[in-house]
Amino acid sequence: MKHILRAIGIGALFASSALAQQAHSLDVEIGQRVKLRLFGGPNVEVIVNGVDQFDITVTLVDYEHMRFVRTNGNYGYRQPGITNKQFKIADRGPTRLFHRGDCSVYYVPSMDTRMNHAKLEVKVEH
Repeated sequence: MKHILRAIGIGALFASSALAQQAHSLDVEIGQRVKLRLFGGPNVEVIVNGVDQFDITVTLVDYEHMRFVRTNGNYGYRQPGITNKQFKIADRGPTRLFHRGDCSVYYVPSMDTRMNHAKLEVKVEH
């Protein structure tokens, strides 16, 4: 009887940990903004600028880390942190493009992706 209860408890633990992580697979057009907040991630947008045989170029627009920009007068405004990055595509499996806290974004090489599109996977743990 104890073995059955132990097996049920272990099964429930695995089921709860599997439910705690959500993965979203997206077919993203080059230049399209992916808002991670829509998937439970941070207030960051990922834009795929281009993909070729060996690397992928993305722009990250981070609204959580704003920066102060001076104008002609004494006034200024806050602007999101914008970062352009180029990543070498992994030989096998996905390439991580972004990670913060419990959110990760991966480029997944796929042969069934349409022209001028990239396959991204957004994983968020809750």
